[in-house]
Amino acid sequence: MDKNIPIDQNMIDYIFSHSESLHKVQKKILKFNDNLGKAKRLQISILQANFLQFLIKAHKFKSCLEVGTFTGYSSLSMALSLPKNGKVYAIDKDIKTNKIALNFFKEAKVNNKIFIETNNGINALKKLVKSKKKFDLILIDADKESYIKYFNYAVQLISKRGIILIDNTLWKGEVLNQNANDKLTLKIKKFNEYIKKKKINKYILPLGDGFTICWK
Repeated sequence: MDKNIPIDQNMIDYIFSHSESLHKVQKKILKFNDNLGKAKRLQISILQANFLQFLIKAHKFKSCLEVGTFTGYSSLSMALSLPKNGKVYAIDKDIKTNKIALNFFKEAKVNNKIFIETNNGINALKKLVKSKKKFDLILIDADKESYIKYFNYAVQLISKRGIILIDNTLWKGEVLNQNANDKLTLKIKKFNEYIKKKKINKYILPLGDGFTICWK
């Protein structure tokens, strides 16, 4: 059996206390999201955001694409790690949360690095493919029903040495539940099986609700 230590809240607090501090606006978004009830689940975890920042800094990435922005925690985290000329292209169809995110970006003074397109994810990705855009890092964290389509577009949009990350691929552990027959669990299982068969490098990392990382 593989060696893993239990990760409870005390361990997470210890990790945070011995890591780089969060930006004040990152903290502000987290506090804002805490008051959103069940909708908070749409935010990636702090550990996942830290991992995104590590990838950007370590690989010196300059361009990021995000499908599913919510209130902007992941976009902001990426933008804070990018160089001055770095860009985040964020896609989300929710006008209300896009406005909230933009206000946070302005407060953190990174709004010049982030462009939000209010649009359906598929339509926005089609346009980017048509215009032959390329990105160093792509984060997929939107409606699970479209994950396979999002991934196939991402493969066309990723740069030669880029990385694609997909959130929620362990789905609160329900991927192991053989009796689970709800629509979203079945979609995640189908997506995981699809990626498993693709000729692309891949790992599922047990961060947050499961982070699949792929690269060519």
